[in-house]
Amino acid sequence: MSLLKTESKRIVKDKIMGGSARIDGTRIRVRDVVEKYIVLGKSPAEIADAFRISVSDVHDALSYYYRHTNEVESDIKNDKAFIEDFRKKMSKHEISSR
Repeated sequence: MSLLKTESKRIVKDKIMGGSARIDGTRIRVRDVVEKYIVLGKSPAEIADAFRISVSDVHDALSYYYRHTNEVESDIKNDKAFIEDFRKKMSKHEISSR
């Protein structure tokens, strides 16, 4: 008996959403699903309902995350750094414009 390993065809990486892994046909990134599941402790059914996707899509996103944890964690870290840098620049702008 042989096992067939496949990647989900529902998770794609293209120009949409800056190249982040996302659920095909949506703008929902894998990391959006991961945040709700790991950080907020939501169930796959709750996540599916919140994003209006199937539970299967949630499982595909989580499966992708567990196969590509370093990639997704790096994306999350880079986003946080970008946001923090943007906030610093904006606060300096607000102070200098008074």
